[in-house]
Amino acid sequence: MSDEAPSYILRIRKDELERQLFSLRAFYVGVRRDWSNGTLVLFVRKDAFIGSGVIERIIAIDGLEDWERKLCLENNWYCKIVFSKLTRFQPIVSVKDTSAAGLNPSVLHGASIPRSDALKIERMIPARIII
Repeated sequence: MSDEAPSYILRIRKDELERQLFSLRAFYVGVRRDWSNGTLVLFVRKDAFIGSGVIERIIAIDGLEDWERKLCLENNWYCKIVFSKLTRFQPIVSVKDTSAAGLNPSVLHGASIPRSDALKIERMIPARIII
């Protein structure tokens, strides 16, 4: 068993959530994981990796403004993840071309992968837009 911190995969299901992620540098999550500052997160849309981010901080539901708390309760989210750095992949890379190909697509959301695998996926991208 490796001592390296895991990285995680988050599935972006809606255009609105993708826009929110890359414009506000934040994402609300309902899946409970060991989120921590500095954790690398890969973003999947449909069947491709579209970007990555490094967690800056996690804000629990009780630390959110009223309108955000209401939004979280309506969507069964329990925290807001704020990213210090976001990267859009150009072009996107198919999940089937990566080490995550063996994972069931329906369980990609919240899946943990070794940080070394996440970094290999990032290195596959010829161009990046850093936000």
